[in-house]
Amino acid sequence: MRTLTALSIFALAAACQRTPQQQQNDKLRQDAQLQGAAIESQADTQANQLETKAAALHNEAQQAGGYTGRRLNVRADALDKEAGLIRKQADMQADAVKEAADAQAKASESR
Repeated sequence: MRTLTALSIFALAAACQRTPQQQQNDKLRQDAQLQGAAIESQADTQANQLETKAAALHNEAQQAGGYTGRRLNVRADALDKEAGLIRKQADMQADAVKEAADAQAKASESR
């Protein structure tokens, strides 16, 4: 009985160990996650700056009124849209980085 238990524990421990290839694939995926997060973080910083400028222009537009206010609102709206596009582009780039790493890892695993 003890031998069977010892063998079971040994087999379980062996199954839990990752091969060097699996470890390399894990690292590849982890690096892609970090790179994707960095892309999104940088985009958030840039988008936040644009949104801050847009908010200032909206406030200035309210104070100015008239056609000047309208022009300022148009600029502010454009900055808000640009911020949204920056975030969307970063999300897509981050996803592409992660998917490329996953595809590379899967190709490596299939060999």
